[in-house]
Amino acid sequence: MLDAVATSVTAGLELAIRFNPVFAVVGATVAAALSGRKNALHEHRFWAGSILVGAWLIGDGMRVIARSRDVYDGVARLDPSLPVWADWTTIALWAVLGLTIGYGLPAWAGAFAGRRVTHGTGWMTAAAIAVGTALAISSLAAYIA
Repeated sequence: MLDAVATSVTAGLELAIRFNPVFAVVGATVAAALSGRKNALHEHRFWAGSILVGAWLIGDGMRVIARSRDVYDGVARLDPSLPVWADWTTIALWAVLGLTIGYGLPAWAGAFAGRRVTHGTGWMTAAAIAVGTALAISSLAAYIA
């Protein structure tokens, strides 16, 4: 059982790190630019979160949904030697960590940096930091996995 947990967690982390960098860069950049001002409105934060989730759905979320549908229907298993709950654990980790690492972390880093700019160009700083962070994480993914 412990082997099944370790295998499913490792597989979920490997799938999450291999996110789509194109949609991650675009989604995180727009989200960070929206929420990266010093006095960003709550409405901008709502739109930033919506854009992040939308970019994730287009970039990686549809793959996660398709794989979960395959597992639910019994058409394809991720690892047939493991119990079915291990496949669901892998899919859940893939979805949550993929959204967090690939999309949320760059947007948060950009917004964090953009809120500290004092001369009105925080949105531009936020976008630049988000692009750099998303590209750095996606380039490190080959070495981590």
